[in-house]
Amino acid sequence: MNPNILLTNTASVPLEALEHPLDPALPGLALLGQRSQLTATLSRLLAQWLGPDVPLLDSRAYLCRLSPGKRCSVELALAVGGKDGVPAERRRLLGKIYREGQGATVYLTLGELRRHGMGSGRFIVPEPLAYEPETHFLLMTWAEGELLSSVVLARPDAAQEITSAAEWLFRLHTCGVRTGRRYSFLGHLHTLAGWKELLAKIYPAGERLLADLLARFEERGMEVAGWTPGPTHRDFSPEHLVVHGDQITGLDFDEFCQYDPLFDVAHFTAHLRFLGLTHFGALDHFDSLADRFLACYEAAGGDYSEERLSLNKAIAYFKLGRFVALVQRPEGWRRILPELLKEARQLV
Repeated sequence: MNPNILLTNTASVPLEALEHPLDPALPGLALLGQRSQLTATLSRLLAQWLGPDVPLLDSRAYLCRLSPGKRCSVELALAVGGKDGVPAERRRLLGKIYREGQGATVYLTLGELRRHGMGSGRFIVPEPLAYEPETHFLLMTWAEGELLSSVVLARPDAAQEITSAAEWLFRLHTCGVRTGRRYSFLGHLHTLAGWKELLAKIYPAGERLLADLLARFEERGMEVAGWTPGPTHRDFSPEHLVVHGDQITGLDFDEFCQYDPLFDVAHFTAHLRFLGLTHFGALDHFDSLADRFLACYEAAGGDYSEERLSLNKAIAYFKLGRFVALVQRPEGWRRILPELLKEARQLV
C-alpha cells in the first residue's frame, strides 16, 4: 500500500473479504477483518446501548477511510435482537480506530459537546457509545443523511444548507466547552514548517514561494495576535457536515481544540472554493455560497476580523496544497498545487 493514499468508500465489500495491511500504529485494525471476534468485542462494548436481553447476532465492518499510521474509519453493520421468531433489526454505527490514545480524547470531546447543547435539536454531534483503550476503538452513532459536499455538488443552489452550516459552526463556537488541548499559533507555524519541507522536496520550483509564505504567516500572525481561544473544530469543511432534513450533524473531531474560531470559518470557505477548483476547474465557482456562509456567520454574532480571516484562509490554502500533493495526489495535482499556493500568497 502507498502510505500516502487514502482508501475510501468500499461500502459494498466487508473488510474480512479484503486484503488489508496490518499497521503497528493501529493495533485494532486486525479486529475489523475477523467477523466473530469483532461481533464478540462489539457485543461487550455495546451492552448498555443495546439494552438487556437484546443480543448482537452479527456484525460486519466496511471501510470508509484509512489513513495509514493515523486512523481508520469504518461503517459497522449490526444485526441485533431476532428472538422468538422476530426478524433481526439492522443498525449502523461509525467506528474509528486510532493511533495511541486519541480516540479517548474524541470520546470525551463528543460527550462534552452534547452536554453543552449539541446533543439534540437541529445542530448536533454524534453520540459517543464506547471506547476500548486496548485497541483504541471508538464507537459512535451513525449520522443519517447526506454530506454537505455532495449536496453542494449536486445542487449549486444550496443556500439554505450553507446557512445551516454557518449556524452549526456558530453554535459550536459559542457552546461554552472549555476542555480540549490549547493550540497556539506558534504550534501551527511549527506544523506548517514541517509541511513546507516535504512540499519543497516534491515541488522544488515552489521552494521560494513556500518559504515566503511561511515568513508572511509568521509576520501577519504577530500583527493580528490577541484573539481569544475558543472551541475550534480545526478541520471544518463541507465533508464534515451531514444534512438530514433541517438537522445538521458535525463529524470528525480528531483535531478539536481551543484555538482561533475564525480558522474554522476560513477553512470552510477555502474548502468550498477547493470543490469548485477540483470539480469545475475554477476557484471562484462557489464564491456565492462562500460569501453567503461568511455573511450568515457574521450576522449570527460570531467573532469576525477581516485581517485574521485572510491570514487563516491563506493557511487553509497551504494546508490544502499539502493534502493535494502529499496525501491525495489526484491526477492534475501539479496544476492544482501552484494555484492554491498562489491564492495563499495573494491573501498575505
